Amino acid sequence: MVGDPSKPPIADLFSRLRNQLEEEYGGSVPPDMIDRVAEQSLREFQGARVREFVPVFAWRRARQLLQRPA
Repeated sequence: MVGDPSKPPIADLFSRLRNQLEEEYGGSVPPDMIDRVAEQSLREFQGARVREFVPVFAWRRARQLLQRPA
């Protein structure tokens, strides 16, 4: 299956997701945790057949993980 060249690979979405999470949680969550959660969230959707909504799903999943009590 050939991917759509107009859509970035999931790995390229890491920077955008990380920036969104840093903006929202940067004052209360350590940067290394934000990186780990962003990577984990994107990895969960790596094999998605329909990639249109991967950024939204990964962002929502990352927020769930970051909002969990420690």
